[in-house]
Amino acid sequence: MAMMDKSAADSYVYAKASGMLAKSYVGDRARELFSFNSLQELWSFLFKAEVPVVPEALLARALEKEAFDTFVFQYRKLIECYSEPNPVLKALLHGYDYENIKDIGAAISLKESKLPEINRINPFNLINYDKWPDLKAMTAETPLEWYSSAVDIKDQHLINHKIDCQNVIEMIKALDKVELSCRKDVKKLVSEKLIIENIVWALRLRLYYNMSSEEIIPLLAYSTSEKDLKDYLVQDALKVLDLPLDDHDSWKKWKYSRLLNPHDEGSPWTVDPGWIATAFKTVYVGKARRMFHQYPFTCCPIVCWFIIKQDELDNIRTASESLRLNIDSSQAMRTVGIMEVNNG
Repeated sequence: MAMMDKSAADSYVYAKASGMLAKSYVGDRARELFSFNSLQELWSFLFKAEVPVVPEALLARALEKEAFDTFVFQYRKLIECYSEPNPVLKALLHGYDYENIKDIGAAISLKESKLPEINRINPFNLINYDKWPDLKAMTAETPLEWYSSAVDIKDQHLINHKIDCQNVIEMIKALDKVELSCRKDVKKLVSEKLIIENIVWALRLRLYYNMSSEEIIPLLAYSTSEKDLKDYLVQDALKVLDLPLDDHDSWKKWKYSRLLNPHDEGSPWTVDPGWIATAFKTVYVGKARRMFHQYPFTCCPIVCWFIIKQDELDNIRTASESLRLNIDSSQAMRTVGIMEVNNG
């Protein structure tokens, strides 16, 4: 597609994105994804291409890859309308590269001969995948050029944390370059997700690894490399480090108490970070759906489109896995925050 001037691109992208969202399987429409009895049926429902003739496990992987490739293709077509897409639009995609490089580093550490299966975001990729297995060449002239050699596999978690921090810092810097008219709301939307991820991570480290506050604090994601304890991304995570994990009353006045797993009076209760993450995702996607139309001729609709369509991708993956593993559809829907409808 030929490049347009910004005003023409904004108008075209807004109209195109609106049309695609109307057909997305999120919210109430997501239930349709869980109404099929086989992966073949789900594939035929989603794609025009013929169903691959492969074993069930491979079909599930092929379906999920097709869904991801479709998502990236559609997003790329939107942002390629601009001669220079807003940095935040590329930063959103780069999250996949940051995840890829973790797998690549681990593979090199384990002396694997084949490039791991990765999610490709060409032509917006940070990583030069053609240079495998030369890690230094793969990350050269990118924010990850510091990651030039693999570490012992036992230290990979430390590298992964540093990669996550780099991802967050890139996103925060990009948010500061969003158009002024919508910057405050877009930054609030995306930043809240990062805040919740810090909270969930802190709780998981407490619950599943029995880590102390002193051990957890350095492992949070900060908005800058300074790792200031006053950083707005970590403030709410710090507040949950001292709350008793099994005392529901202590959490009643918590800022995000609406996201807590239910508590039956008189029954044992322990805070569930997975429940918090799923409950927040529903809120987050809902906010993106409402915000999509608030700033129509800015990058805001594309940011919201990405969030909503990423949720659709999660729904498709969950539906695919539930069919592969023969998991009840109602149980599968609950894992992605889709509530059952009572028709009684």
